[in-house]
Amino acid sequence: MTRQEDTSRLQSEAVQAQRLRWMKAVPLLLLLLMALVFILTLPQPDGWRGYLHAFSEAAMVGALADWFAVTALFRHPLGIPIPHTAIIARRKDEIGNNMARFVSDNFLKRDALHSKLVKANLAGRLTRWLANQEARRKMADLSLRTVSWLINAVGEERLRRFISRLGERHLDIMPLAPLAGKALHLLTEQGRHQDLLTQILRVLIVVLNDNREHIRGRIQQESPWWLPGFVDDKIVVQMFERIETLMFEMALDPEHEMRQRFNRHMDELARELQTSREYLHLGEKIKRDLLANEALHDYLITVWQDLGEELRQQVDDPDSPFRQSLERLYEGLAEELADDQEMQNLVNRWLEDAIVTVVAQNREEIASLISDTVKTWDADTTTRRVELAIGRDLQFIRINGTLVGGLVGLLLHFLVGMGGG
Repeated sequence: MTRQEDTSRLQSEAVQAQRLRWMKAVPLLLLLLMALVFILTLPQPDGWRGYLHAFSEAAMVGALADWFAVTALFRHPLGIPIPHTAIIARRKDEIGNNMARFVSDNFLKRDALHSKLVKANLAGRLTRWLANQEARRKMADLSLRTVSWLINAVGEERLRRFISRLGERHLDIMPLAPLAGKALHLLTEQGRHQDLLTQILRVLIVVLNDNREHIRGRIQQESPWWLPGFVDDKIVVQMFERIETLMFEMALDPEHEMRQRFNRHMDELARELQTSREYLHLGEKIKRDLLANEALHDYLITVWQDLGEELRQQVDDPDSPFRQSLERLYEGLAEELADDQEMQNLVNRWLEDAIVTVVAQNREEIASLISDTVKTWDADTTTRRVELAIGRDLQFIRINGTLVGGLVGLLLHFLVGMGGG
């Protein structure tokens, strides 16, 4: 608990204690009033005074009885260790266990959670919340601070050494070549490699066209001195045309012969990566070289630290481009969700399933937070906090006991008078 949270708790408890003192004064004053009425009507307890006397007498009995009952919950009445008093102080651990079991059995079960979450409409609430600019600013700030914290945490020397050792241990037992072969096999099995080849061909066509003059000049510089310039130009033009034509045909024709060769080569490479001892040894050599390359490690650490410093600056700057981009991202998310009820329903199902599964599977551990916390409190702390929480309501028991006792006294006095008459 932070100092600010501790100060806030103490202030809240001070306010509760003051309100409890004022509330305790009400039944006490009522008891004193009944005692005064009882004394004033004692010399002549007949007629209407008799009824007042009976009322005040029974009211005092009811007030004292309920004072004893309420006080016995928290402490020994008048400091006398009467059996079965100071109940909360004596049985705080048992009470904590019962509270934890009650929460677990009635609030953290799957059916109760699911019913509550269905009514909550979490996606709708999130959408309405993100529609507010201040909320988007808070989300952007939280995102930046979270990423910055992660980068700083991983950049910490001890954690970095731990991750390095853990990574080396797993990489040491991980065969690099067979793993790459399996990944390539999955890529070729689903035809993704052909989509990738198409995109590469399109990029190459653009790059080749944009750099034609530069490539042409370099070829002319490397040409023999005795080769005429017009012959050189003609060769270069024909070469560009043939290369571009070939790439266009490959990009447009999924059944092109070169594509089929590419398929066979990828299938063969995927198979050899998984079975060839030569590739296995090559993969192990590459892995050892990467693990032993201190310069590469230092470079990656430097890049990571630079990224962390840049993010820290973005966090501190309320008008940083990255922060504004995040705010626009959350704004777009809110607008899209607001217009797409089906997506809201889908998000709600995801959140409901995730929350219900996590909480229901760990409900005993979650509820144990209550019992474990109560066990850490001493008897006085437990008594004070429980009394501050429910003490004001218990004072109404004392007030009601005074009034109900007085009414019972009136009834008995009336019945006795009827019997005597």
